Amino acid sequence: MSDATIRTLPKINGFTLHRPNLLPVLGFIALLLAVSLFFVWSRVQVTGLEYEISQLESSLRGVSQETLNLRLEAASLSNPERIERVARKELNLRLPSPEQIISVE
Repeated sequence: MSDATIRTLPKINGFTLHRPNLLPVLGFIALLLAVSLFFVWSRVQVTGLEYEISQLESSLRGVSQETLNLRLEAASLSNPERIERVARKELNLRLPSPEQIISVE
């Protein structure tokens, strides 16, 4: 730059006006931007984890309900009266006669 393009700043009441130093302002803006981006990133992560937790809780409720249903089914299938009824009607089984019983001593 030539001296002709550089103008001196005016004096007001004996004080010379200076051009502001932009480095601290730009540093502050960069810091503010970094903090803002970190905040947004952390909120996105929290939202994603909340969604994942919600899915896992829903899955856990489904598995718990299935476990209860299977326990109920196991209890009904192991009922001795039901076993005897299936053995007699579907499998055509009957109680053994006394001649068919062999004692093992």
